[in-house]
Amino acid sequence: MALVLVLAGVVWGIYHFASGPEWQQFSAAALWETLAKASPAYLLLGTFLTFASYLCRAYRWKAFLRPMKEARVGNIFVATLVGFSAVALLSRAGEVVRPWMIAQKEQLPLSSQLGAWTLERVFDTLTLVGLLGASLWLFPASTAAGEHAAAMMQHFRTAGLVLTILAMGMAAGLALLHYLPQSTETVILWLARPLPQRIRDGIRRALEHFAATLAVIRNARSFLECAFWSALVWLTLLGAYWSAARAFGEPLAGLHWGAMTLVLMASVTGSLAQLPAVGGGTQLATALTLTGLYGVPLAPATAVALTIWVITFLLVMVPGLPLAAREGLSWSRLRSILFPATEN
Repeated sequence: MALVLVLAGVVWGIYHFASGPEWQQFSAAALWETLAKASPAYLLLGTFLTFASYLCRAYRWKAFLRPMKEARVGNIFVATLVGFSAVALLSRAGEVVRPWMIAQKEQLPLSSQLGAWTLERVFDTLTLVGLLGASLWLFPASTAAGEHAAAMMQHFRTAGLVLTILAMGMAAGLALLHYLPQSTETVILWLARPLPQRIRDGIRRALEHFAATLAVIRNARSFLECAFWSALVWLTLLGAYWSAARAFGEPLAGLHWGAMTLVLMASVTGSLAQLPAVGGGTQLATALTLTGLYGVPLAPATAVALTIWVITFLLVMVPGLPLAAREGLSWSRLRSILFPATEN
């Protein structure tokens, strides 16, 4: 069902392009000409910032694990590169590879690393809320001059409201698990009564390990450390997007940081609808935002969308796949991780 929804989203995006006036003026030759003029220096800078973002993720995960043990950032960084390579190849089905590898290399329960992964998503959401809010507040909407700018800006404001509500809900859930772990666990397990006993036992173990992971925010210093690394994760990635746009000159080079923040938000949203290995959602969301919100012609918008996809999604496989082979992560092993025959 999920694959059907992804395909439907990609088909809708293709239809939008094909039926729009921009597509009637689109030229493959113009696209290749734009790609050929890209600045290598800015492309290299974007690549460097993307891998810096992966390293910041590794340091943040190390901070998450500090209540359990003093993990090695090298192990986490390798798992991060391999894990994001799995996501590039398998889309969201590959998300479990990173916590699984960290659990193996640091000899920790997988459920504890799934808890760390959940905590990572909470910090990511909070950080994105902050970035989106700063972009909408600090940079005037008048800079958006595309044909559909007004409607798209309203969509971004709505998305900001939804993300804020989601972030508040996550924060409330974290507070309950942190300060009232037993009561919260009792309520969740009561709600899970219709489920089989095996699944309820898994939920219980996951809640226990997640509650242990929450010890990382036991004081302001620990919380601020995680928030610091979260900010660096997304600011370096935003820098990679900015570098990709600068690589193609005007009119893309004239887009300010606030504009690129909205492009980043659209791209992240589009990444939820990714086809394995070929993407789809990210490229479409990026191109649609650049053309509809900022009036960028379709050829350079498509060039940037493809470049961002390659830099931020595909290039990780260059080191990631050899590292996966070194770690003994074959296709058969990967299948056993993604589709375990039994629940431990």
